[in-house]
Amino acid sequence: MRKIQILSFLIVAALLFGCGKKEEKKETPKDTPKTETKTENKTSDLKLYKMESVETSKEKNVAPNFTWTENGTKKSLNDYKNKVVFINFWATWCGPCKKEMPDLSKISEELKDKDFVMIGLNVFHQPSAPKVEDFLKANPVSYITIDGNEDLVKAFAAASGNDLSAVPTTFILKDGKFVETIVGGRDKAAFLNLINKYLK
Repeated sequence: MRKIQILSFLIVAALLFGCGKKEEKKETPKDTPKTETKTENKTSDLKLYKMESVETSKEKNVAPNFTWTENGTKKSLNDYKNKVVFINFWATWCGPCKKEMPDLSKISEELKDKDFVMIGLNVFHQPSAPKVEDFLKANPVSYITIDGNEDLVKAFAAASGNDLSAVPTTFILKDGKFVETIVGGRDKAAFLNLINKYLK
């Protein structure tokens, strides 16, 4: 009986030690990366800006020019006329939008040294949906996001000939003009196939 009690005690002690060791292992790597992620992806790298104005072009098939201020510098879509521009309209309540974001981030990173820029346009705000800042803190992306409004949607709908009634909707621009319209979500390979048609 005593042998059984001693054996039971040793087994319990071993189990407790194992759990304790596991917790220590968990805590150290868990705490450190968590802080780094918050700093790199959720705070300093939160590339979210408010749209300030939008202006339509008199030329056909030309994307509307919209402006924002980025780190104190005035920016506009026209700044990127010499690049292939990937514009993704999305909303925080849209499941397919959220699903494709990791692939969009990978594409943005892979093509950062090319004549390419990716811009996310958050639209169709709903009171019950997450705020865009909170959403991006929880789901960080590598490309800039512009918080747009109904004027932006109407301008792009008129210029592109797409009613923009669904998100995600993506436009690819070359020399400021619409060359591709993609309604609905796609995977990384499908997007890259389209983008690479226009990259030098």
